[in-house]
Formats: sequence, C-alpha cells, structure tokens
Amino acid sequence: MERAKIYYDFIAEFDCVYLINGAFNEKARVITYPAASPLYVTVLPLKALLLPYTVKLAGGKVLSNAELAVSYEVADGHFAVRLAERHNYVYSPACVQSLNPRGGRECRFYRAVKAGDFAAARKMMTAELSESASDDDLAEFFAPYADIIENRFADLSGGFFLINKNTSRGEAFDFVLSGDKISDIRERN
Repeated sequence: MERAKIYYDFIAEFDCVYLINGAFNEKARVITYPAASPLYVTVLPLKALLLPYTVKLAGGKVLSNAELAVSYEVADGHFAVRLAERHNYVYSPACVQSLNPRGGRECRFYRAVKAGDFAAARKMMTAELSESASDDDLAEFFAPYADIIENRFADLSGGFFLINKNTSRGEAFDFVLSGDKISDIRERN
C-alpha cells in the first residue's frame, strides 16, 4: 500500500535558493508532496563559483544527480535530502579567459592604476595628462573606488561608473579621448 503524501526536508551546506517544480522557494523546509508524483528540485547556489543542478525525486528516492543528492528516510514517509555543492569539473582555457575582467581602454587603464602598474596606465594617457598627474595623484584619485563598470543604461548619463567601495554605489564618469589616448577624466553630476 502506497502512502498518499511524502514529506521532504532539503538540507544544503551552502547558501542557495530553490525552484520546486518551477516555483521559487527561498527555503525548502518540509515540502509535502504526493508520493506517486515526481518532484523536481533545482538548486540555485548564491555563490558564483558553484553551478546549479536539478534533482528528480519520486517516492523519496533520488532518480537523477544521485552523486549530488542523497535521500534519507528519517521516519515513515519523511525524507531528509542532503544536497552537495556542484563544481565545474572540466578545465577549459575559455572558462579561465572569461574570468579575466573585460573592457575597453578605460577599464584597462583603471585596472592598471589599481594594480600599481603606472607604466601601463601612462601608455594609455596623452602626454599632457601624463605630465600633469603623478603616480601618487592617479592612485589617490582612484583610491575610493572598488570597480569600474561601463554604463549600458540609455537613460543614465556618464560613460562609466566608478563604484565607491564604501557605499557600493556607482558614480558617473566620462573618459575624454584624444585619438586613442585618455586626455581627461570628468565626473558627471
């Protein structure tokens, strides 16, 4: 005789959210489900390094991705499902390449200054700007910022946002170009 309902409790040792049969759930604690129906649980890690995956369960048994999910029957009709982290197992130079920051000259310039590579940064500056700003001036100017993001919002001004490391808010800036060199950096109000 088959039980009418099964109770699942999902345990993940990492921060994640779930799609349970397509419905978003921040927590998957004590899910009641018909015993004869398959249950699909997609685990969405909140850490970029980890990969999402889907587990199919039926009658308390794991039917897919059994290497990532283990179901324990803790009482009659009650299952605790332990979910493991899923990592990227395959090495690919393309994947490593995608982890490197992208961006045009302005982003490379910012990153060179933040890394203390002033020689590389100066190669991207006009002679006039390079002469008027010391290495210390450049370092001090960019010190309050944690990142640079190109502005892709049509309704916002400024070509780039420098992200303030104290507030995590973007401040709009334009990099003025003369030919292929940076001749000025202006804050947008």
